[in-house]
Amino acid sequence: MFHLQFSMTLMNFLADHRDPILTKFFLFMTFLGEVNGYILIVTVVYVMFDKSLGIRLAVVLLMSMMLNHVLKIVIRNPRPFIREGTYLQKWAVSPDYARELATEYSTPSGHAMAAGAFYGYLYACVRNGYVRAVAVFALIFVGLSRPYLGVHYLEDILIGWPIGLGVAWIAVKYGDRIAAAWNRRNYGVRIALMMAASALLWLATIAINGWQIDGEPRAFLGYAGFLTGIIIGGPLEVRLVNFDPQSSNIAAKIARYVLSVGMVILTLELLGKANASLADNFSVAGYVLQYLRYTTAGVVSIFVAPLVFTAIGLARKFARS
Repeated sequence: MFHLQFSMTLMNFLADHRDPILTKFFLFMTFLGEVNGYILIVTVVYVMFDKSLGIRLAVVLLMSMMLNHVLKIVIRNPRPFIREGTYLQKWAVSPDYARELATEYSTPSGHAMAAGAFYGYLYACVRNGYVRAVAVFALIFVGLSRPYLGVHYLEDILIGWPIGLGVAWIAVKYGDRIAAAWNRRNYGVRIALMMAASALLWLATIAINGWQIDGEPRAFLGYAGFLTGIIIGGPLEVRLVNFDPQSSNIAAKIARYVLSVGMVILTLELLGKANASLADNFSVAGYVLQYLRYTTAGVVSIFVAPLVFTAIGLARKFARS
């Protein structure tokens, strides 16, 4: 464990001087920096504008989130107000969310890392002034939402941003070569490698945590599962569907966006309830079911939803060469 002495002065000041309107704004920004928020954003890109960019943004995001999980487990720095036992009073989040966050470490901020990676990559890939302005705005305020709400030190954000931007830089500079090397591998081998890597990284973080499963953060297997779902579903979509995201009018684009998001959220909700009835969240079976839940959601988002909306005429397919 790293013994980090981050200042509580700012944290106490923010906790004692929150404004109701600002709190609502930062709660919205923090939502945009979570899995469900990114699902909404990535789906817009994937089903309405650019499939390839949508997938690459998702991969960069999920790799950043997985790296953040590993760093947190290694550093093991508790969140603000945890040591004092006052987090339920000092954090401006719901009690249920607070209890979930209390099981996770603080440094570096996952929201700041993910925003740096996601919006940094978006900024580099899209040469549109409005998109770039939105990317910079989101990167800054998703990160700043965390200390304002009390769940991260400012130092966590200042550490998370450059790491995330570094992930984006690597993806921009070496992404094509990495993707080409990856795609040369057999489809089944790619899936097996991703599943093996997910299991090994999870076991490694448990080992670092003293082989304690109870209370181990579950988010990592969600990120790994979603990435596995993309690896499974992406080639299937190209081979069996291959929809054109630019096709159809704006009404059809909105309809397929709503359909896609709805299918993913419904999948997560139904499997979440089913998993809760089958195994305790903090058990080996619970972690495996968490991984499979998000793997299924990834396949639904990348492959099943396009299969459905092309079948009902909401998008055209690219012509086969």
